[in-house]
Amino acid sequence: MVSKGHFVLHSRAVPPLTAGDYVLEGDQRIDDGASGSYPTEPYRGHVRIRSPRYRMPPEQILSTFPPANAEGAFDSRLPQVVLKRRTLPWERAADPADRKVPWLALVVIAEGEGTLSGEVPVAECVTPGVTLAGRADVPTGVYLSVPKTVVTKVFPTKEDLELLAHVREVDIHDTELALGDDDGFLAVVMANRLPQFDRVACKPVRYLACLVNLEGQLDVLPPPTPPLDHFFPTDLVFNFDAEVAMATADLDHVIMGSGEVPGIPSGPNGVINPVGASGGAAPETIGAARASAPKSTASARATDDWRTGPAAIEALAASASSADAGEVVRAAMGDRFRASMAAFVAEKMFRFPVLAHWSFTSTGAGSFELLMQDIDVGMLGTVAGRPSGKPFPECFEPSAGKGPPEDPPARPAAELAETGHVGLPHVTRRGESLRAWYRGPFVPQLTRREVPEAGGRLPLAHVSDQLRELVPDGREDLGRACAFEIGRLLALSQPSVVAALLRWRGEQFGAARARRFGDIALGKVSMADFALNERNVAELGAMINRAVVTEAARKPQPLLGNSRPLVDSGRSIDVVRGDIEAIIARGFDMEMERVSAAIKTGDFSVLEALEVPVVAGDDLDDASLRSLSLGLDAVLGHLAGEAMPAREGPGPGPVGASRSGSAPPADRGGAELDRLLRAAAARVRKEMDR
Repeated sequence: MVSKGHFVLHSRAVPPLTAGDYVLEGDQRIDDGASGSYPTEPYRGHVRIRSPRYRMPPEQILSTFPPANAEGAFDSRLPQVVLKRRTLPWERAADPADRKVPWLALVVIAEGEGTLSGEVPVAECVTPGVTLAGRADVPTGVYLSVPKTVVTKVFPTKEDLELLAHVREVDIHDTELALGDDDGFLAVVMANRLPQFDRVACKPVRYLACLVNLEGQLDVLPPPTPPLDHFFPTDLVFNFDAEVAMATADLDHVIMGSGEVPGIPSGPNGVINPVGASGGAAPETIGAARASAPKSTASARATDDWRTGPAAIEALAASASSADAGEVVRAAMGDRFRASMAAFVAEKMFRFPVLAHWSFTSTGAGSFELLMQDIDVGMLGTVAGRPSGKPFPECFEPSAGKGPPEDPPARPAAELAETGHVGLPHVTRRGESLRAWYRGPFVPQLTRREVPEAGGRLPLAHVSDQLRELVPDGREDLGRACAFEIGRLLALSQPSVVAALLRWRGEQFGAARARRFGDIALGKVSMADFALNERNVAELGAMINRAVVTEAARKPQPLLGNSRPLVDSGRSIDVVRGDIEAIIARGFDMEMERVSAAIKTGDFSVLEALEVPVVAGDDLDDASLRSLSLGLDAVLGHLAGEAMPAREGPGPGPVGASRSGSAPPADRGGAELDRLLRAAAARVRKEMDR
């Protein structure tokens, strides 16, 4: 049993069968004990095991890190996505010979390293020449297009895939780790790349995380590399700006040594040394080149407007309808990765289906640990400056002579009170910017305690606004209101508390409804005839019940609705034709005159004196039995023909094979069968009349 705050890691959860279509075949032999065993009809059933292939259902994604559209320092943790179904990364076979290899991989690319497509048919979501056999879960999808250099430097190796996916077992009551899962087993797919802050240009970098399908393209992944004991965060993976500049420049002059491509460093004798091809240029050269290179439109927008990107996406999410918000936000997060690279890159481009994607920005503002170490630690009433005095971690400066970035603007002077209150900026519900007082639970002196009321109960607050206090200087004291809101959120984070609140609400609503009915019924009773003493108060509930029943009996239609008849009349069955008197007389072998007289007068006692002929079983000869059997078959066929209307076209009739073993022809219609049955019935009547 996993306790709260802990989890157990499992390497994998491989299902017995992969996704696809299967045929189940089976047979069975039945032994009756006397004549031996005999086989039954073989069973053949079709089974389809479903699993997403080109698009991940939204309900299967429990969480992502970094969060979608987030900004911060994410260089200390690998990005990851948590999936609800534990077997999902192994439900398809990327390598049929080794089921331990997952078919999903989380790839993180920066701007300029790849292209995210729009909605295209699923056949175009893989590299040309690659075909994925089997059914597709959706007709259209999106794909990630990356050059060979990015695949080699960013994508995981085949050996790494097993280490980047695992199953996490948690306690379902742990809301932080379970994330709303129903069985406590989660599948986690991790990336192999740490997002970095651009320390060359000292600017944030936007990344795109893509959950890609690797089916049929395991051979594209890079080979295993020896372990490295060093890491250069300033190294570039791919320089799309350099590729664009090379594609648009006059390369004849550049290659011959008589010209240069702006922004691209040249090797010995003026030979071009593109960063995207070799990646071996020194960080100083890369930084100088990027500082002087003309930016393309997409790159300039990504550099200059990175701060407005998250705000714009949040505005889209707020303005879009609830049904379209998810699609609109996903499209906006991938907007900066739409620039096509195929026309400018000379390398081979590979396509991978993308089941889910989201974007985030690495701002380099420091991890949580760094921020906590850099926080002011002075006592209450003192103002301490930042130790480093820089908004980001140390940036690599390519040019000498540039000093550190300027210190952030000084904060306003601390506003403190002897009671422990701190003055903080506050925005009211009307949007006004004011200052308010706040005090935490730790105070430097004794405070006034709440005194219970006469009944021994403390005053109860229903909302945080009830605890706002206006102090003598005209400001609001928000300390107790903040404590109320924090406590409310902590309580609502427990599912048991939410369930109890819903149950209480339902019970109280039912009680209030019953009281309302009682008030209505009590209004019909004359209070002059009913003195509310102790005995009558105990009988008040029974009196109200009687009043409600009486009112419902007096006005059943408005209170109970329209009543239905006890018996619904069925449809008339017109199967008996002819004179009813003759049919009864012939059927019971009675005299016609007596039957007619009984029906006309309603006195059926005259029929009781008649003797009904009875033929014993031993007195029936073979001819009589054959005639009786034939007559019964004819009557049955006649009734079936009357009940079933004639049909046009070939098809079997309503009656099966006769006693002689001859089945009605399959190519005769209902009308023909009806004619044959009527003719047989006529012949039977003639024989019986003899």
